[in-house]
Amino acid sequence: MKITTGEKIVYSILLLSLIMVNPPILNYVNNYAVDNPIMFNRPTMYLWLQLWYFIAIIAFLIGAVTIKRWKKDY
Repeated sequence: MKITTGEKIVYSILLLSLIMVNPPILNYVNNYAVDNPIMFNRPTMYLWLQLWYFIAIIAFLIGAVTIKRWKKDY
């Protein structure tokens, strides 16, 4: 089957959020967090991780609702 544009967007957002919470990127964020440990009255690293987990969850839910291949009747 051919992958639709919506599927490509959902898959790319999920892949991007997976990359953004792994060590190569976290090293750069950690360097920023050392200089600025608190942002918006929360730890900087905590905000970074929660932001990307939230984006992944929203992308997954949008994909679950809109992508027809993910819908199965049992």
